[in-house]
Amino acid sequence: MSHADFMRTMTGLTCGMQSLVSYIDARQSGVPANVASVNFAGNLFNGLARNEVAYEMQRFGNPMGNLINMYAGYGNPVSNTVGTLGLMSACSPWMFFNTPCCYGGFGMGYGFGFSPMWGMGGFWC
Repeated sequence: MSHADFMRTMTGLTCGMQSLVSYIDARQSGVPANVASVNFAGNLFNGLARNEVAYEMQRFGNPMGNLINMYAGYGNPVSNTVGTLGLMSACSPWMFFNTPCCYGGFGMGYGFGFSPMWGMGGFWC
């Protein structure tokens, strides 16, 4: 198992557990079951989507996605907003052109590095 796969698995578990804790807290606070369930599903799917973006970044050597997810956390609207906006900011070429342009390394990240897909750097991965 590669480091990227390991991080994907661990962050998926963390996302699920934190979303479940948020659901339990909502139910204990008197939130109706259907509202708490919808919030749980939204938190879970947002976290898993963020983990997929971080996984693609990590596969190419850029740990920034995992760092953003670690900082933002999971399971509530604030975490979802901070994490999603952070990932969009860190890896916008990936988000807008659907190619993993965010490679790691100093001077090679954020779409300005070498692209093994086309053999050239920059935005045109």
